[in-house]
Parts: sequence; C-alpha cells; structure tokens
Amino acid sequence: MDEESAQVFLPSRERCFERLRLARFGETVTCVHCESDNVVKRGTTGKDAQQHWCKECETYFNDLTNTIFGQHRFELEEMFYIIKEMRSEPTAQIARDLGRDYEAVLNFVHKVQDVSGEIDEFELYEVCEADEVYVTAGEKGIEDEDESPRSRGLKKRDEDDSNQTNRQC
Repeated sequence: MDEESAQVFLPSRERCFERLRLARFGETVTCVHCESDNVVKRGTTGKDAQQHWCKECETYFNDLTNTIFGQHRFELEEMFYIIKEMRSEPTAQIARDLGRDYEAVLNFVHKVQDVSGEIDEFELYEVCEADEVYVTAGEKGIEDEDESPRSRGLKKRDEDDSNQTNRQC
C-alpha cells in the first residue's frame, strides 16, 4: 500500500496502541502473568509496543502479549483496519486495500471471529439493528410422520380419458 493510501485508510500506530492499552489495562497497567500493578516501563519492542517489567514475578511483557495482535506479521494499524472493516467489506477487498495476501487476511479474520465467540454474552439496549433475516418460505422437506409419501411422476390416465382428445369434431 502506498503512503498516501495508508494515511487515508489506516489509523496512526500511536492511536492504535493507546486504544489497545486503554481497552486492555484501563488506567493502570498490570502484569499479564500475575496481575500485579508493580510494573515499570522497559523500552519498546520491534513493533513499537511498550515493554514492561513486572517486579513481582520478574517477567517481561508488552502491550501485545497474549493478544491476537502479538503473533502476526501485519502492522498493528493494518490489524485494526481489518477488524474495523471486516463487518462491512469482503475479505478480498480488504486484502486488496492493504496490498496483502487474501489467505493471510482471511486467517486473521477467522482468528478474530474465534476470539469474539469466546466473549461473554452481553445485553442489548436502546435501538438495535439486524441484517440478513431469513424467513421460511414453505415447508419443503418437512415430513409428516402420519402421511404416506407423496406420489411422484406422471399419473396414468383412465382408458376412457385416453380415448378423448381436446379436438371437437
């Protein structure tokens, strides 16, 4: 993707990390291993994620540790774009927009959907919109246990009916 298109479509990397950090930790960063808040900043990773050192369990972690964003080669802003657009755009179009392989984008979309399925149920309130409602148009294929199967094929005519024609003499 060229630089001009990237500015149009993709959010800034700093903004992505801010949103991720706020959604994940809230106001106070806590250790992802022991949940202690006794952590200090220790530089950044190759993906520009803030790295932290936990003084309690003496482990390193960063903003992407144990998230769906941690093990992908996509840039963080590309992953945010995919998540934002996956509900309204076809995966093939997203892959073209990003200049990425279709299968790689599709695999990430499936991973997001799998993780989304694990989220606890939530209550809807106020106005909710739903698309693609399918209404049953008939009872084709529904069998009635009490009835014999319907007859198939052409019915034979009575011999009296077969001698008559549609022509009037």
